[in-house]
Amino acid sequence: MSTVSTSTTASTPARRRRDYRPLGIALVLASVVAIGLLVEFLPGRGVGVDDAPPQAAPAPAGFDTLRGMVGEQKEEQTPVENPSGSGDTVAAQRSAEINKLLRAAEKSIRASRFDEAIATLNQAGPLNPEHAPTYLTMGHALAGKGKYAEARRYYEAAINFDPLYADAYFGHAAASEQLGDLESALGGMRSFLHVVKNPDPMRLQVAQARSAIWEWESKLGRGPWGKTRGIPPGFTEAELRRDGRGMGTKMPIPGTEGPDGVSQYEIKYSDKFNLHKP
Repeated sequence: MSTVSTSTTASTPARRRRDYRPLGIALVLASVVAIGLLVEFLPGRGVGVDDAPPQAAPAPAGFDTLRGMVGEQKEEQTPVENPSGSGDTVAAQRSAEINKLLRAAEKSIRASRFDEAIATLNQAGPLNPEHAPTYLTMGHALAGKGKYAEARRYYEAAINFDPLYADAYFGHAAASEQLGDLESALGGMRSFLHVVKNPDPMRLQVAQARSAIWEWESKLGRGPWGKTRGIPPGFTEAELRRDGRGMGTKMPIPGTEGPDGVSQYEIKYSDKFNLHKP
């Protein structure tokens, strides 16, 4: 019988793997530095000390841009200077000057001196190109001259600078009506009612807004009077026009009855009285 002998051989320890990560990181960093130097020295690349800074984004359209539509020449304005005073003092002086000019312009508008108002506003505009009341007042002056498209642009600018400016929405709606754009007029007047601080229906301006919405809806064939375009039976559109003559009453003329029993009539106007609060 033969004997098979088994010999045990000791295993050789596994070789350790070499860590190449530090070398890889070093190579990547070196590549980044080399690429940066290459870009820096290429002609027309990079930003040098003598290079001009990038131009700022164009400023939004301000008072001067819109004022160009009026055909007025830009006048040189003397800035408010106060070397010994604080910035708050300068701002207060500027604000006081703007308010003074606006009061003068509003007085001119009430007297129907619209060109005079525009000239005054052209002095107020550059003092603060983002002053919403200046745009509103310019809109009123232009509307007084019958320039409703230009006036609407100024009302829109006022809204842009003050999205909660109720009077600007009212002016925009009124100008839109004159331009025959009743959809925009409705949108403007509804916005007025949405943002007005005192929506008391007995206030004159609020009552006017509600009445205008009813009238424009009717003219567009909507609402309870839509089928007749807002003209009640027995009246004509001319008889219902707003002429500032007070309340009209349709009075039959005795002795003019026709075969159908309908009499001729005349419209009598009563004296105007204050129905709504200002």
